[in-house]
Amino acid sequence: MHDIKNSGYFTFPLGKLQVFIFTDGESVIENIQPTFAPNIEQAEVESFLKQRFLSTEKLTLAGNVLLVMKEDKIILIDTGCGQKLGPSSGELIENLILAGIEPEDITDIVLTHAHPDHIGGIVKADDSLAFPNAKIYLSKKEYDFWTAEHPDFSKGTQDAIADFEIQFAKHHLAMIDSEIQFYDDEAELFGFLKLENAPGHTPGHTLITISSDGEELIHIADTFQHILLVEHPEWGNQIDSDFELGIKTRQQILEKLSSNKQLFFGDHLPFPGLGFIQKTEEGYSYVPKSFYTI
Repeated sequence: MHDIKNSGYFTFPLGKLQVFIFTDGESVIENIQPTFAPNIEQAEVESFLKQRFLSTEKLTLAGNVLLVMKEDKIILIDTGCGQKLGPSSGELIENLILAGIEPEDITDIVLTHAHPDHIGGIVKADDSLAFPNAKIYLSKKEYDFWTAEHPDFSKGTQDAIADFEIQFAKHHLAMIDSEIQFYDDEAELFGFLKLENAPGHTPGHTLITISSDGEELIHIADTFQHILLVEHPEWGNQIDSDFELGIKTRQQILEKLSSNKQLFFGDHLPFPGLGFIQKTEEGYSYVPKSFYTI
């Protein structure tokens, strides 16, 4: 693997594909609880974070966006925040251009789900398309959830978060409605992307296995946004639309990744978000992929 120094992106080959990971910036959750680990004693959460030299006052989540290139296909998986969520995010287009990729060059966009930090960058501040030549793919289940008259958050997300997410999703999906091509729970695109429903975070939340010439990378989207949820998947996260289903799905995916020793990519893990899951006596741990520069 090979990186580009002094830039907001990282690139490496995967079989016959070229993969890019861009930073869109970061987001900060000021009040860790009750958003994360709502039912766990504060002292236990703080002890966990202190032992790992992490702040007990806030969680910082990276904003990583993955792109796959093959011949005439330039496929963006999610679009970051755009200019909608504050000054610490919205860097994707700037970093695409730095890598020599213009917004008009993007041929396809695959959305893993419709949260603000994944669809916010799909339109500009004036609501025109940010990637005007791209076909847009989204889970039908995800679309139906957000466009319902009253999306059901009774099993998870806090009301204030839900209200914001609903309005954001409805607005952005309306802006791209005529451009969307739907995919089912299990689908394949372009011959090298395999899509799999992983519900809980949202109903249509989707994992993507990227494969070429016997090499694989699994894009886990928002299955776990922080190592806190790797080592303690049962602590849960109230950003999930279904709290208990989110825990169940997270545990299943952690077991799969650890058993298969599978390289994966996470949207919110420290840049570039590539690593492995190791099974431990206590549960699981995150092992970042090692990189070397020359």
